[in-house]
Amino acid sequence: MERTIETLLYRTVFIPEDDDPNPLFVLPTTGRWPTGWTLYTTTSVVIAWAEYCRNHPRDVAASDLTGGVGVDEASLDLFARLELAGVLAARSLYSLTFGFDRLADLTSPWAEECLRRAGFDLTSFHAEPSAGYGDCPELASLTDTLGWEAMRVPSAAWRRGDGWCVPVFRAGRARLLSAHRLLERASPTVAVAVATRYAAGERPAWLGPAA
Repeated sequence: MERTIETLLYRTVFIPEDDDPNPLFVLPTTGRWPTGWTLYTTTSVVIAWAEYCRNHPRDVAASDLTGGVGVDEASLDLFARLELAGVLAARSLYSLTFGFDRLADLTSPWAEECLRRAGFDLTSFHAEPSAGYGDCPELASLTDTLGWEAMRVPSAAWRRGDGWCVPVFRAGRARLLSAHRLLERASPTVAVAVATRYAAGERPAWLGPAA
């Protein structure tokens, strides 16, 4: 268990038509770590955008900037920095600073061994939605009992070593120190969409094969 005084996290936030974005809005009992209140955040901007792409593959597919030609290794440099436009909605990007007392870091070898001994299948971190996210929902259901405020876990959308996902639970909500809107309106870039790991069978064709 880890105590972190200032943890900077990132989150892409839905922009309502007639109000300001709410960086603490959640949909209860949804996603890989479903509880009554789970705030999905990440430790890097690129993973925040990749998670958005992975969770909205149809919208990414309908936001093809190539006009149906698609992206390949030769053309990626031309499109890489362009933001997706079309069906995929723009979002605000927030930085959130928490002062956690009980952050469970599940990314270390020691933590992984503890999870194995407890019967948790480590492949669950990348399990598909169609498989019910493996053992992740069951572990999430124990977080209130364990008193965990948040967890540091691998990202299913990004496996390049650029950071982690940090689901924050109800006990961690009161640990929020500050929230800052970094970008008013933005969308993932083509480069991020291409590098995102999508669920099986959901990768938009125009992005080309996974690396």
